[in-house]
Amino acid sequence: MTRAGKTIFYFGFWVLLCGLGLLLFPNLILGLMEIDESAAVVARILGMLLVFLSAYYFVSGRRPGYRAFYWVTVCTRFSALLFVSAFVLFAGARPEIILFVVVDIAGAVVTLLALRAEKRTAGIAATNTEKEIAEE
Repeated sequence: MTRAGKTIFYFGFWVLLCGLGLLLFPNLILGLMEIDESAAVVARILGMLLVFLSAYYFVSGRRPGYRAFYWVTVCTRFSALLFVSAFVLFAGARPEIILFVVVDIAGAVVTLLALRAEKRTAGIAATNTEKEIAEE
């Protein structure tokens, strides 16, 4: 697994945990956020989707050729803060919900740094290979 792949793979555990929480304990999660418990069915559906989504993270994190997916996750995880902030500001969502997005942002930063480090390393490796060829 690449360094970036590991960040994607391990982020899958966070997604799985959130999904299982919503799927199995929707009233507890909704109660913590002071959301009407009548939304439990919708919460369970979202939990199911998160559990399914975690499978994508687990599979793609183990595949070095999925770098495009890694980059997409960085963008979407950063955009989650914008969406959730808008929900808080304009749709009456509780500000505490932003705490869930903090983990997304932290994961996105770690993945971004790993992708950049891998790019630098690949550039150095390519330069060294070019020098070796020129020396022959």
